[in-house]
Order: sequence, then structure tokens, then C-alpha cells
Amino acid sequence: MKSENAWGYAFIMPLLLMMLVFSIGPILFAFYMSLTDWKLSGSGVFIGLDNFRELFRDLTVQTEIKNSLIFTFFKVPIGVAISMVLAYLLNEKLPFKGMFRVIYFLPSITMAVAVGLVWRYLFNSQYGIVNDILSWFSIQGPYWMADTKYFFAAIILVAIWQGVGYDMIILLAGLQNVPMMYYEAARVEGASSLQCFLKITIPLVTPSLFFVIIMEFMNSLKVFDLIYIFINNAFGPMEQAARTMVYGIYQKAFVYSRMGYASAEAMILFAIILLVTLFQFWGERKWVYYE
Repeated sequence: MKSENAWGYAFIMPLLLMMLVFSIGPILFAFYMSLTDWKLSGSGVFIGLDNFRELFRDLTVQTEIKNSLIFTFFKVPIGVAISMVLAYLLNEKLPFKGMFRVIYFLPSITMAVAVGLVWRYLFNSQYGIVNDILSWFSIQGPYWMADTKYFFAAIILVAIWQGVGYDMIILLAGLQNVPMMYYEAARVEGASSLQCFLKITIPLVTPSLFFVIIMEFMNSLKVFDLIYIFINNAFGPMEQAARTMVYGIYQKAFVYSRMGYASAEAMILFAIILLVTLFQFWGERKWVYYE
């Protein structure tokens, strides 16, 4: 028994070391930095909770928190709902469904920098294809890249488009594990397709759905690449309209060289993600069903 335990610890040791070095260690060091006045170079001066006091008075940080929550509030439910519908349709016996799976999945493996640059041109109010398509339906396209009301909405739409494919694959795997005997029994009883979807498909795919929602919340609160590409060279109201917490952390750390202040905001983001995740795990037993 001791020999088997030793081999078990030996096999998991590399992973534990990687977690300690690349995950737990940086979190602890960032917490220490948040208590210091640390510039980009040199060592920090311990200042206690001064960074956190300044954070709660900083209107820019309040805007970043608000934008991060708005981004998550719209992206997660809309993206997961679209992914669920696509996964359900592509799980049916449809022609060329393999090709459609690849097409929907491609955006999720495309570099976010490339996605952001391309969509910036597509949303251009003068020669972008998005407003051209809207004009086919007699809809006057807005100034996506020059109007604060639509600028952030454009980024959310792109983020949904890019993330749908990955979530679809996870949910599709969950759908393929649902036993067909449940559908056969329901159809014998006269259940419609909508009733089968709501009463059989959704409950039995909730484990996959729970995983997707957890990951989407984390990724949405940590969004950076699309935000950075879209608001690159923007200033004033346009930048304020779309800046999120991770973008603010990057700017404070590497533009203004305030590593300690940026680490304090990173700790706030860490706390938000932790609380949201714990709340989701607490509510798991109320709506997630395991066979």
C-alpha cells in the first residue's frame, strides 16, 4: 500500500509543482504586491491597504467593474443559449452536419487579435459589411466604431460569435451521451419535440451546461484581447465605454508602471470570480442532474 501511494504521489507531483509555480505562487505574490507601492522595476514599499482604499474611490475602476459585469451579463446567457440550440440541431440527422460543426468551431480557435482586427473593419460605418447587410432590410446601421452606445455592444457581439463554437462542442458531447430510450418512450406517450427538448434534453445535459456556464463566467470576467484590439488608439468616452478590469490592470501595470495598484485590482477581480464560482457550485445541486 505504501509503495502504491508513493507511485501515486510521484505521478501527480509534476502537476502539483506546475500549479504551485504557475498558479498558486503568482496569486500569493500578487496579493503581497497589492499591499505595496511597487513600480515596474525595483522593489516595493509596504503601504498596507492604501491601494485598496484608492481603488474604491477611483471612478475609472468603478467603470471597469461595471463594464466587466455588463459584458458577462450579456455574453454568457446569450452565448450559452445559442450554443445549446446549435448543438441540438447539429445532433440531429442533418446533411453536411460535420461541415457545419467545423464551420461553427473555427472562430473559437482563431486568434483573438485577428478576429478583433477583421471585425473592426466589418463594423466600419462607411464600408463595413455589417451596415450593408442591415441596409438590405431597410435598417440604418449605427456608427459602431464612433458611438459609445454601440461600441461596447459590437465587442459583445463579436465575443459571442467567437465563443459559440467551443461551447457548442462541449454541449454536443453532452447531448450524444443522452440515452435514446428516453426520447422513444416520450414519443410513445405523444410528447412533442419541444417537450422532449425541455423535459429530457435540458435536464440530462445540465452537467455539460454547468461546466460551460462556469467557464464562460470566468472567461467573460477576464476578457482582454478583444477589448484591447477594439479600443486600441481610442481615448476619452470611447475608451471609457469599453474598458474592463483586465484591460485596466494591464494599463495600470505596464503603461503607468503601478504594479502594486494593478495587483490590488487583480485581487478584486480574483475575489469576484471566486465568489461567483462558489455561488454557482452552491446552486449546482438545485438544477444539475446526474444519472
